[in-house]
Amino acid sequence: MYWIFLLLFLLFIWQIHRNAAYISESLSDYGLKWFLGLVSCIIPTGFLLSKLNLINQPVYWGASVNVIATLFHVLFRQIANNHHFHLKTGFQGLQNKFIANWQNQPVLNKISLGILFLGVFITATLNLIISFVTFPNEWDSMTGHLVKCAYYLQNGNMNRLQGTTWTIDFYPNSLPTLQMFFYHVLGEKGFKVIHYLSYWAFALSSYGIAYKISKNFIASLFVGLITLLLPTALVQATTTETDIVLSAYLGILAYTLFSFKQKPTPLNIILIALISGVWIGHKITFLLIAPAAFVVAIYTVLRKKEFYKNINLAISSFMISIAIYVLPTGYIGNIKEVGKFTLGSLSAPPMVMKWHGVEEFTGKEKIKNIALNVGRYSSDFLNLDGIRSTEVGKKLNDAFRYIPDKLLGSLNMEGSKFTVVSSFSFDHPIRFYVERPYWGIISFGMVFPVTLILFYHFIRNYRTTNATQKSMLILLLAALLHFLSLSYSAPYDPIKARYFLNMAVWCMPILVSLYILSEKHKIWQYWQLLCCLIVSVSAFCSISFTRVHPIFAQKNIFNMSRMEQITLARPDIYEAYQKFDEMVPKNAIVALGTQQEHEDFEYPLWGAGFKRRLIPIHPFRSRVKPIPAEAEYLFYSKGVLPYQEGDIALGLGDAHKDTPVEESAFFLRKLNPQTVKK
Repeated sequence: MYWIFLLLFLLFIWQIHRNAAYISESLSDYGLKWFLGLVSCIIPTGFLLSKLNLINQPVYWGASVNVIATLFHVLFRQIANNHHFHLKTGFQGLQNKFIANWQNQPVLNKISLGILFLGVFITATLNLIISFVTFPNEWDSMTGHLVKCAYYLQNGNMNRLQGTTWTIDFYPNSLPTLQMFFYHVLGEKGFKVIHYLSYWAFALSSYGIAYKISKNFIASLFVGLITLLLPTALVQATTTETDIVLSAYLGILAYTLFSFKQKPTPLNIILIALISGVWIGHKITFLLIAPAAFVVAIYTVLRKKEFYKNINLAISSFMISIAIYVLPTGYIGNIKEVGKFTLGSLSAPPMVMKWHGVEEFTGKEKIKNIALNVGRYSSDFLNLDGIRSTEVGKKLNDAFRYIPDKLLGSLNMEGSKFTVVSSFSFDHPIRFYVERPYWGIISFGMVFPVTLILFYHFIRNYRTTNATQKSMLILLLAALLHFLSLSYSAPYDPIKARYFLNMAVWCMPILVSLYILSEKHKIWQYWQLLCCLIVSVSAFCSISFTRVHPIFAQKNIFNMSRMEQITLARPDIYEAYQKFDEMVPKNAIVALGTQQEHEDFEYPLWGAGFKRRLIPIHPFRSRVKPIPAEAEYLFYSKGVLPYQEGDIALGLGDAHKDTPVEESAFFLRKLNPQTVKK
């Protein structure tokens, strides 16, 4: 059956290629529309198969995605003209354009671009190796994101589970459809495929937006290369975090908005509606981005008379997109479970919103929170991220931080007031800035100077501001609104560094201005060269020294077992989970009494083949349920169930207290010995 699915998968890839080629005008345009076509076919397939209890049947996935791809082809033939795009012609045109423009570049700029090309080649190769060699293992996936997928594959549907961790039930089901589809293609490592593709789509959208704004090929290529080396993007490319995918969607939305500005066609209206639905359905944090996106939409779409001529098409296509990609994703179920409609209830239970939201803050507290966050997050951006992951880089960063610490230290921003996860300090624990980097020198050395220059020119010559400069200023306004929205929405959280990847969608394209400046002024050529060198080194360090994917350590990704890899973030549990895996048959039925407060890992308990059936009996903030009659084993944490004579102690926790949560002790109980599989 797998071979049938594989043939259907290859047919699907060809159909996505055919659809993208039919509506594309260039190679970058094709790449973004190919990615959009991919996700827009897979997501509704997952929702449909869930209703039919067939989500664990790969052949049905293969057949269904092909049907939806065919429907898209019929739609495109009705609404668009064939652009006669061919991949071979696209690559030849790219080569010719590069050769023609390269000859006119200053020598120092050629060196800068060469350094970036080398950096991208090295990091892309490393990340590709990491993708093929490593198993998913980051904390949130082991407790929530991939636990959802494992339960869905076990049960055949995406019904609500009353899981141990709140994210299992409250996070939208859009992303799991994509993860499960590629799981059927490549097995466990396929969970990461959509994230790796999103990394490239995000960078390609930055190039595409920059080129639509500036029409400067080399400057736009420079933007794309810098985006590929963004530390936070590189780190997320090989994990199963949600934000890299959201950034890809937002990048394509922004690109499509600027496409409409240039060509206000019915096709672009439909594409805007399509990507909007996909974006909204992915994660509720789209609301934090919405003010910024709306500003860009006003500039690119809502001022166009062609939009109002096609207003019926715009409204109807948007509503259809919402119905297909948003309504089935889980937001409605969240509101039903909470019992009332608030923005917070769309994404989390009320108790979680008390920790992570501001809905219960007074007006004064909200003002203090946003003021502190503006300072705190600004301080976090002023670091040599990537480089400071190494011992030498940490010393360099400490020296670099001397002046900022002096200036910002007087603002009294440190402490636990209005914080979650970890108190704010100018020097965060390594577990945050290694796995959750910001942008490094790209933020304060490249984006910030360009921002000042653009505002300076606008203030001095606002009457003669050209279209390119106006577009750049709109993107800067969007970035500012985005930053303020993130600062307002929640108390300070060091892991929110990954949220700021979304803000890079607005910021990366404006680096076109930096490159254009360097073409005219020698001083900017030298500065750009220095920045490119640091960016490339930072990028290499970002992925070479992450703790979840150790490369140079004695125990590294090349000699670690699967269990060692997937418990790497919790070294205290490895021994217990390894014993469990050895003692419990691969196809056993296991009742789970794990701790939510301790955030016990559940994902490793399914085993390498995902053949065990797990039944959670300790739902989030609820009483322990009775042990199901069909369960053959009970796996529980100390404090959830009382110890009984004969229970097997798998692990008693770690006395070193070297993990950020209280370390659990685990026990195994054999149930119904006569039915336990041999």
